[in-house]
Amino acid sequence: MTAAKPLTYETDPTSIAAGLKSSFEKASSAIDGSTVLNLAADKEDWIDTGVFVREGQEVSLLSEGVIWLSREHDIQVKGNAALWYRVGNGTIEKSAGRTTTFRAGRDGPLQLACRLAGHWLDDTGRLDPDVPPMPMEGGLTVGVAAWETAAEDGLERLAGSDDTDLARAELERLRSSRPLPKGWDHLWRVGRTDIFCESVTEGRPVLACNCTADSGIIKYPVDVALDRSTTLSWEWLVRALPSEVPENTLVTHDYLSIAVEFENGQDLTYFWSSTLPLETSFRCPIPGWEKRETHIVVRTGQEQVGTWVADRRAVLADYEGAVGGEHPGRVVGVWIIALSPFQRRNGQAEYRKIILSSDTETVEVGP
Repeated sequence: MTAAKPLTYETDPTSIAAGLKSSFEKASSAIDGSTVLNLAADKEDWIDTGVFVREGQEVSLLSEGVIWLSREHDIQVKGNAALWYRVGNGTIEKSAGRTTTFRAGRDGPLQLACRLAGHWLDDTGRLDPDVPPMPMEGGLTVGVAAWETAAEDGLERLAGSDDTDLARAELERLRSSRPLPKGWDHLWRVGRTDIFCESVTEGRPVLACNCTADSGIIKYPVDVALDRSTTLSWEWLVRALPSEVPENTLVTHDYLSIAVEFENGQDLTYFWSSTLPLETSFRCPIPGWEKRETHIVVRTGQEQVGTWVADRRAVLADYEGAVGGEHPGRVVGVWIIALSPFQRRNGQAEYRKIILSSDTETVEVGP
């Protein structure tokens, strides 16, 4: 087994904050409102930034820092996994990376929170009281800039005087970000990410995933009856697995999968394991997700990594065998999932010809 966790450093929040404040002052003519604040990882409350944004206004969040989930196991995340925002009482959104830019959908005060996916009760930002908080140390230093101009123009100006290099990082992220295939969107509970996009392989469209020290879930909504004839089929090309050890523990739970979501809130994920035996099933080891998610190993090992393979699953039989209890009546979503925050290895895969079907209907999820 090789240690593939990239070097991660803890920054001095005082120097980062000073650098951001100085650069905001120098670019003040492009900025309508700004602030710099520290978000402690052990605080559950939403923090009011003091910046009021207008509907349609572009806003950039520039974060630096480390949040420790376990120093013993060297499990740590950055703003791409834990920085959330909302405007007024609107819906919550997650930063797409360490830095992000968004267009406000309403007028209101901008609020920030430092939380992990899976702890939300709903999309307004209430925490689920049945999910125990995961112990976290550290925090994020976050610069907020509500722009007078277009965000790219403001970031260009800011980058010229930004010693933290966060403005340049956000410019590069914006310019390299690519859209999802038609019909897909980010699952609200996990938030936005740049690890998925539409691409082309061998002359045909695919849904591509490239994930390092990150995580994400995208969803294609469906409404298909669940019965004995219901099947999910797909083709996938896995180029790199994000784990070299069994993925069924919290500290090694890095994987690539396709999943189905049911009307009762449960989901069943079909994943490619590095070492676990075929048809192994287990509940998700991440706190909060163990209530709703079950995993089944449908491919294992390195032998077919790098080649296109096809899989087909009888969804109801899998639900009965792996989840159990009274089964739901409908499938309401198809998901693509990627996780690599624990070991911070790279995982890469491409998906195509995704079809959910039964005797009475067929949904070509695509691409």
